[in-house]
Amino acid sequence: MLKTIRSNADLAGRTLVIGGPFEFISSDGQDHAMEASFAPLVKAYDALGYNSGAMSMAEAAKFQSLGIAPPHGWVTLDPKEPRTVILAANGHKVGVVYFPEGKHPDDLPAEDTLSKVSRALKELRPQVALLVGVSPWGSQATHDYLEKTAPDLDILLGAGLGVGFMARPALDGKVLLAHAYYKGKAIYAIDVLALPGAKDFKWVAGTNFSSKAVALDEAFPPDPDMERLLQGVQDPGDKH
Repeated sequence: MLKTIRSNADLAGRTLVIGGPFEFISSDGQDHAMEASFAPLVKAYDALGYNSGAMSMAEAAKFQSLGIAPPHGWVTLDPKEPRTVILAANGHKVGVVYFPEGKHPDDLPAEDTLSKVSRALKELRPQVALLVGVSPWGSQATHDYLEKTAPDLDILLGAGLGVGFMARPALDGKVLLAHAYYKGKAIYAIDVLALPGAKDFKWVAGTNFSSKAVALDEAFPPDPDMERLLQGVQDPGDKH
């Protein structure tokens, strides 16, 4: 799917590929890549051409202990401070705010940390045409965050435990919310058909956005180049 996007001339420069945390180690630590698999997995992720991504603190620590550099351009989540990145797509600036990692998996962090997230969003808002947040807090805590703080952002991408779902309007249409299936196996795509900007702007499916999930199941044809990169890589489910 990502390779198809990258090779499509019509989408060149118009598409951003953003990765959230827990790709290598799950938020509860129970599912994880085998040590021998980290290096080839990094090569595979680099080949997919992510524009930006984030690792959990546990993932970053594992990379460091193995002496392996993480995927190119990926940042490490902080326990208190949000990480911000400005990307470019279709002639517009897109701001990405990676939310801090909670003290406990899938829990909202403390009030002072939430305030820092609000400050980061406020500072980045006037610099970009589209503002995206990436939450590591799991689906329930991310939903609670939206209801509690009503953040000033356009799209919120969730990671961690919880049911995966395509982008859908939240906060009375002011925010697009999507959550990745925490065991992978799917790619969630969002097509922004019109940029937000007007004060009364609301996301409406089929009018200013569309979204789809591509299941990476047996019906999805494997890519020969990726198969070569991952040859010999142990199944992360096999921990024996």
